Amino acid sequence: MKNRTIIYTGGFALPDKNAAANRVVSNGKIFASLGYETVFLGLSDSDEQFDGTRQINGKSEMLEQARPASVKEWVYRIFATKEICFLAEKHNAGMVILYNLPFFTLWRVKKALSKKNIEVAYDCTEWTKDTEGSVIKRAFKVFDEFLVSNFAHKVADRMIVISSKMRKKYSSCQKLLLLPPLVDANDPIWHQKPQKNPDLFEFCFAGVPDGKKESLDKVVEAFLSLKNKNARLKIVGVTKEEYISRYGELPSDLSDGISFMGRVSHEEAVKNILGCDCYIFIRRSDKRNNAGFPTKFAEAFTCAIPVITTDVSDVGAYIKESGRGEVLADMTTEKIAFAMQSAVKKGKNMSDGPDIRFHYETYLKDTEKWFE
Repeated sequence: MKNRTIIYTGGFALPDKNAAANRVVSNGKIFASLGYETVFLGLSDSDEQFDGTRQINGKSEMLEQARPASVKEWVYRIFATKEICFLAEKHNAGMVILYNLPFFTLWRVKKALSKKNIEVAYDCTEWTKDTEGSVIKRAFKVFDEFLVSNFAHKVADRMIVISSKMRKKYSSCQKLLLLPPLVDANDPIWHQKPQKNPDLFEFCFAGVPDGKKESLDKVVEAFLSLKNKNARLKIVGVTKEEYISRYGELPSDLSDGISFMGRVSHEEAVKNILGCDCYIFIRRSDKRNNAGFPTKFAEAFTCAIPVITTDVSDVGAYIKESGRGEVLADMTTEKIAFAMQSAVKKGKNMSDGPDIRFHYETYLKDTEKWFE
């Protein structure tokens, strides 16, 4: 790559307000280690409206745009290339990486930047038809998923993918890099002192559930069926009211062992994972979940916590190799409860520090080859 500045843009909420932001920032650390500067352009996590871009407080390399406030603005943003081209020229960039942006955005940016000898890469972490909004937006998402999953690698100069399923699908791309969700294992966030109750065995779920992706209700049902007074289930990222609104009422006489923490900072979420004895999340095995890779798994694995989950994406290989946790063949309440009971019998988790298999430096050589 001629110029060593990269523009990384997409729907991530900087600096660490969603899983997408954590991914791109970790990838940026790999690029920095290889001598590349990265400028990030994300989306504001609020509904506040403002023109152009603005800098994230205290982060000179991080910018954000306002979220589209109408269908008209949303359609305009899909085809607009002004901000991206401006940043690329301003920073004399050699590459622009588009994170999960619509196929037509990829096509437009590639057309605009090919004339300027700037490479366009596409970072793909999901194939999903699901979205909220108008009928037009939902129909567009279905069409866009088809285009991205079948043709993104034919338009982009380079591809970054998150799973082996995607790597296989895009295998004809000559410049293809697999990066699962990565972390900086040296960051103090992974070395926080966990708060453990020696008398209780604690399960933990941390995340904001997508009703069409997560099956948090099955986790709760399985836990309640244990009827174990020495076990607790901590749910981070969801309030009790939000859970009831999505899944229905909880039995009042059985729910005392469940703690709903609501939304917390990323640091606090990791601290809760470090303090638990077993992490659990359940997803059905379908195209969306197998093509993606659960960030929550990478984080729990880095915390060296046993994980109970279903066999989606590449998680089974990590659990088999480490021996920490259990991969369920199906997602019945009975099988989940049996796995939870088995975890309790094995006893409390003891960790000697973070597992580095998702540490960004593990992927330096692969990324260096990708650039070369």
